[in-house]
Amino acid sequence: MDGEVEAEIIIRMKAGVQFKETQKFTQWWLWLIILAPIILAVFNIIGVILYMFGGFSPVDLENVSVSWISGKVSIIQFICFLIYVGTILFLALSKLKVVVSNNEIKIGHLLFFNKVIDLSEIVEQEIVNYDFVGYGIRKTKKYGTVYNVKGKEGVAMTLTNGEKYLIGSQKSEQFLKSLSKNN
Repeated sequence: MDGEVEAEIIIRMKAGVQFKETQKFTQWWLWLIILAPIILAVFNIIGVILYMFGGFSPVDLENVSVSWISGKVSIIQFICFLIYVGTILFLALSKLKVVVSNNEIKIGHLLFFNKVIDLSEIVEQEIVNYDFVGYGIRKTKKYGTVYNVKGKEGVAMTLTNGEKYLIGSQKSEQFLKSLSKNN
């Protein structure tokens, strides 16, 4: 019985969904910047190994840190490493999820933030092409609260209480149509 009830709830939930989009940080240049220290460290390690075992001598070998070989890692290096790995995991697991149902927009952002906007409160909505406003959740004078992960297009909306929101989207037209169906 419980399986049948859960299946029915899932079917009802899916029937009410008008639009659904999930975006992640997939910009190649962003990942290049974030992973650059790892790439440089790998080249550094390869240089040290070639020097130690192959007789190859890089020009600036005196400046190469081999603390990883001797096991001497300072607490500051360890903390920086943890912050770096945490940043990589945070970006890899973060996503912007937008779901428009029959009566509300649910926005999930950056693993822990959720926002619900009642569709009956939306007074205006339009597709906008905007300049770079940053990634994440931002407050701007022009667009109000911005939820953005990538791109320069989204749906801007104004609520009855005057609050403004801009939700970045790779499917702006479908997103706008789903809002128009419900108003």
